[in-house]
Amino acid sequence: MGRHFEVVGDEDDGVSGDVMGDVMGYAGPMGDYEGGAQVVGYDDDGYPVVVSGKRRGRRNVSSVQVQRPGWRQTTLAPGVIAPDQGLLPLPMGNFTFALAAQTNTFQGQIQKPFRGERLLVTTVRAGATSVARILGLLFVGTDLAQLDISPVDIEQLGAPGAFGVRLTMKPAQPGVFIRIVSTLSNALAGTDTIFASVQLLGRNLH
Repeated sequence: MGRHFEVVGDEDDGVSGDVMGDVMGYAGPMGDYEGGAQVVGYDDDGYPVVVSGKRRGRRNVSSVQVQRPGWRQTTLAPGVIAPDQGLLPLPMGNFTFALAAQTNTFQGQIQKPFRGERLLVTTVRAGATSVARILGLLFVGTDLAQLDISPVDIEQLGAPGAFGVRLTMKPAQPGVFIRIVSTLSNALAGTDTIFASVQLLGRNLH
């Protein structure tokens, strides 16, 4: 929704000089023009106030619209933002699986109310035995975020190019840990390694 202002302008030959338009992105300087639009000032959010060009004759009232982008609709006052939600990442850690380290718990602790929606997992493998898959159990706090207790392939679920794998996880309150208790499908040998990076995208109140 735009905001409307009533301003005093001029008309020529009795023709109304009404100006109604979307002025988002107008970058013209403040000034006075003979015909056309002019910027006469800026509102509290820095958006231009535009009126019809200056014409000589009788006075009339012109209608002006200043359009605010949708993502600024939650602004209560300059610098004061109402509570809103955003889609943000929750880092859950990085880990290198090796011969002496073949299990790990990836975890992230939230600071504001959060609901997870999309797991992202990337891996880098080195060595002939690094073909093992990373299996995990996903928990929100102490609640299992799966329909059964069998570990799932988190690389498949969290593949960056995977389609249709968006989740609707249980909402969690500040301080709650979201964890993935993980292990490998096959043991690593020698100096082979699997580096894994995990994060969870979700809706956060801020």
